[in-house]
Amino acid sequence: MALLILSGGLSLAHETASATVADGVYAYEKGNYAVARSEWLPYAALGNPNALYNLGQLYRMGRGVDTDYLKAREYYLRAAEKGHVGAQRNLGTLYYFGRTGKVDYKQALEWLTRAAINQDSRSQLMVGIMYYNGEAGQKDYIKAYAWITLAAKGGLGKAKTTLDKLEDIMTSAQIAEARKLAPTLTSRKLSPDDVGLMVRQQKANDLPDTPELTKPTPPAAAETKEAATEPPVATAEADNYRVQLGSYHTEDSARQGLKALKKKLTDIIADREDNIEFADLGTRGIFYRLQLGPFESRAKADKFCAELKENGQNCYSVKAP
Repeated sequence: MALLILSGGLSLAHETASATVADGVYAYEKGNYAVARSEWLPYAALGNPNALYNLGQLYRMGRGVDTDYLKAREYYLRAAEKGHVGAQRNLGTLYYFGRTGKVDYKQALEWLTRAAINQDSRSQLMVGIMYYNGEAGQKDYIKAYAWITLAAKGGLGKAKTTLDKLEDIMTSAQIAEARKLAPTLTSRKLSPDDVGLMVRQQKANDLPDTPELTKPTPPAAAETKEAATEPPVATAEADNYRVQLGSYHTEDSARQGLKALKKKLTDIIADREDNIEFADLGTRGIFYRLQLGPFESRAKADKFCAELKENGQNCYSVKAP
């Protein structure tokens, strides 16, 4: 009997913690960061991974507190150790860009790989680029292509353009090997994050950064067994403008809209990265703006928008945050 009572008590505590974390998310989305923090602190102390992650977000983005990457790392680390995928990704990013004092590629690769195995597309792209660049002492074009392939299948536009650059320097045998490797890299036993209990990114510059490909060094013949050519230095288009496709009342409906658009206009938008921008308009409500980019000039954004309009999709150009 005592065991049954204990089990019920644990279940009730979990439900209460979830509800309170959700209350903190609601306060955060309304801009009440101090209230959100006070809601999450007691449950973070109990080890609730979403509360820990959310506090890490506050300190990384400076929401209601001073920006403090060291405190953000502490909270992310505790959540990441409990299997929180978003925390694993953001922790890896902090190490990669040296936000806490110095660059640590070894720690970055470890945490980003954990998130990538859990099918986080941004982490898959970063892990692939790290293998391509030889960061953390492991240069491997096969693994690079395999991880970036997974990111592209996850819908990350930048991954698709990065694959094109890789194909310019890899042999057909290498690409075939990488495509065979890709499906074996992720876990089939996933415990995905409960996004309803996580704070959302509010601006594009709040998202974890993504590194770029370095100028490639052709691999030795013994490694490739075929000759490889060296492409020009990869350059990404500056994120100055975007094309906005619509505004939605929920993030889920924005993603559904994106899914439908990709199905309808795959050839046109395949090389563009999608962004869902959070906008709190006060009395007018909260909206999620679906955008494609990047474009370095308004003229390029307008040209892309015109092509969409020719295919029945309304849009307009906006300046990137």
